[in-house]
Amino acid sequence: MPEATPGKNKKKIERLLGAHISTAGGIRKTLKRAQELECNCMQIFAGNPRGWQSSPVTESEAHAYREAAAALGVKALVIHAIYLVNLASPKIEVYAKSLASLQRDLLSARRLGAQSLVVHPGSDLGDGQGEARLRKGLRTLLPNIPQGCRLLLEGMAGTKNSVGDLETIGRLSRSLGDKVGVCLDSAHLFAAGYDLTREKGFEKLEQDIKKYIGYQKIGCIHLNDSKQLCGSHRDRHENLGEGFVGRAGLVRMLKHKPFAQLPFILETPGFNDLGPDLKNMQRMKRYVKA
Repeated sequence: MPEATPGKNKKKIERLLGAHISTAGGIRKTLKRAQELECNCMQIFAGNPRGWQSSPVTESEAHAYREAAAALGVKALVIHAIYLVNLASPKIEVYAKSLASLQRDLLSARRLGAQSLVVHPGSDLGDGQGEARLRKGLRTLLPNIPQGCRLLLEGMAGTKNSVGDLETIGRLSRSLGDKVGVCLDSAHLFAAGYDLTREKGFEKLEQDIKKYIGYQKIGCIHLNDSKQLCGSHRDRHENLGEGFVGRAGLVRMLKHKPFAQLPFILETPGFNDLGPDLKNMQRMKRYVKA
């Protein structure tokens, strides 16, 4: 038998590259938008992103999505919790509404077959007890997380009273088992002080991932440029290659081998200020090949 050539039979990894897509007009229009942007994965809000009142995706809507997604080659779906959600909040009403909203999103995730539900860890408003409340809320949600899906805590920019630094979300995800993981955002990392434009800055990110999180816990990457300087602690997304992260930092994120199988999702403002667009998608695809 001839000796196997190293690497000859390795299957090429299909990169999952997509964007946050509007659900206005229903799931079929959402998928059409994803197709127009040449996405093979996508992120959506499962309900109204501007208010607490919402209903989970219906079984019929989910069936239509699953059929159409398969036909159009959309291979992964990420749901993003609404921005009002704050399980770290000391306000009882906000905490309760946040829990209810996430329970609805997890039901939608089960029906749609989503791989992830991304949630911002939130703010404790300065009382220092946010991590404990967040852990309690996540423990309550664990039985609702469907098979094949993970709830991902998103690393944040380091704004005042936020509980979204890598050490905290890593500690929470490790303590809560396989159903809870982490989402990284390039703009947030940059704003939090990780200088992705420099090799040493990226090495610092690698060290902190290994120390606090573990690569196996990372389930999704948000790829965004930043309108703000490194360490600004301000969350301001910019179109790819137009901000302070720039091409070099974004290429580092895309080419980092431990991230290769993860979905990369754009949340850019768009060159017409209408959200992620084809120009940003095409840049991301060029950066992958750089």
